[in-house]
Parts: sequence; C-alpha cells; structure tokens
Amino acid sequence: ICFSLSGCPLNAQAIKKGKISEELMTIKLKASGGIESDEEIRHLDEEIKELNESNLKIEADMMKLQTQITSMESNLKTIEEENKLIEQNNESLLKELAGLSQALISSLADIQLPHMGPISEQNFEAYVNTLTDMYSNLERDYSPECKALLESIKQAVKGIHV
Repeated sequence: ICFSLSGCPLNAQAIKKGKISEELMTIKLKASGGIESDEEIRHLDEEIKELNESNLKIEADMMKLQTQITSMESNLKTIEEENKLIEQNNESLLKELAGLSQALISSLADIQLPHMGPISEQNFEAYVNTLTDMYSNLERDYSPECKALLESIKQAVKGIHV
C-alpha cells in the first residue's frame, strides 16, 4: 500500500500508461472533497486564506477593543475615586463654611447695618452682600456713624480665624 502518490510504483505505471485506476480516483476525490478541478481547489484555497487573514484582523481588532475597554474601565474607576474625594472635600468645606458663617453671625450679632435688621441665618447672604458693597466702596464719603460701624465690623471680624 502506498501512502504517497508521487513515490508509488503503481502510480508511476498508471501515469505512463495514461490510465488512472479507480482507486486513485477515489483518493483524489476524497482529498479534494469531491471537487474535481484544480481551479476550484485554488479558488477555495484563496478563500480560506482570505478568511484566515480576515479572522486574524478581527482578532487583532478585538484585542485592541478589549485593551481600550480595560483602559476606559480603569479611567472610570479612577474618576469615581477622584469624585468621592471631591465630595468628601466639599462636605468638609461646607461644614467649615457653616462654622465660619456661625462665627460671623455671632461676631456681628450686635452690629446693625443701616436699613437692615440684626444679622441672622435668614438674612445672612443679604447682610454679607451689603458688607461687601460697603468695603468695596470705602472711598465713598460715609457718615461718621457708618465709618465707626465699618471700623467696629473690622474689629469684630478680626477675631474669626480662617
């Protein structure tokens, strides 16, 4: 029994005589999957090659996508951690601001601005805006009472440590 068609003495005799035995035809049909023409086999080989190349490209693209997804997930996790830190910092700043607001209210409780009642949590923002406006316009010619008031406020605020 021959395993190689090219080295088989029976094959050589069949080629010389121009005859192909029925057994060789069966082997050829099995080897080519039932396709008889070399052109069809070449065409199928090209398609297989193209499919393999396409599969390799798709696999490479999938690896790139997986790398990008992993990177994005890592970035998202980092951003979430940074956001938690920012939220914690904001909470501490809000607590500090509340403490400073209370300290300012306590310091200025006895000082009444013109046309305003005493400072409280309810009018705190309006009171601070009025003070800011007064300090921004110190060049104005305020009455002696307003000048004394601004000086009193400066002294009251000096005691607040930021």
